[in-house]
Amino acid sequence: MDESVTARVEVNVFTPNDPESCAAAQAAFVTAGSVGKSIDSRGAVPLGDVLLIGSVATHALAYLINTLRKAWSKGVIVDAIGQQLNIRQDPALPRGMVIVRSKSGEVTVRDGAGLADIITGAIPSRGGDTGSTGGSANA
Repeated sequence: MDESVTARVEVNVFTPNDPESCAAAQAAFVTAGSVGKSIDSRGAVPLGDVLLIGSVATHALAYLINTLRKAWSKGVIVDAIGQQLNIRQDPALPRGMVIVRSKSGEVTVRDGAGLADIITGAIPSRGGDTGSTGGSANA
C-alpha cells in the first residue's frame, strides 16, 4: 500500500493539564506518527484540560488510544461522532478501561483486548470505500 495515500483521522485529545499526562499524550502522538499540537482553547474545553489536535493514520489510531489508556490514571472515552475523533480521560472510569462510541452511536467497553478491531469498526472505512460521504470522511 502506498504510504502517501494512507487514510488519516483528525483527532482531538483532551488531556488533563498536568505535566505527566500532557507529556504522555504528546509522546503517544509522536509514536503514532503525528505531532499533537497544543492549542489555546479557553472556553472550549473543560477546566483543567489541554486540547491537543493531530492527524493520525488509521492504522496507528489503536496504538495511540492504547498508549493513552496505559499512561493515563483514569479510563478513556473515544467518541467518533462528529467531524473529528475526540479522546478524553474520564475520572468515572477505572484506569485502563476504554469506552468507544462509534459514528453510528453504538457503545463498546473494552479493557485493551480487541481494541484495534473496535476502533477500526467505530470509524467508517476511508480507503477505497465508495460509500464514503463528505470530505472529512476521506481525510
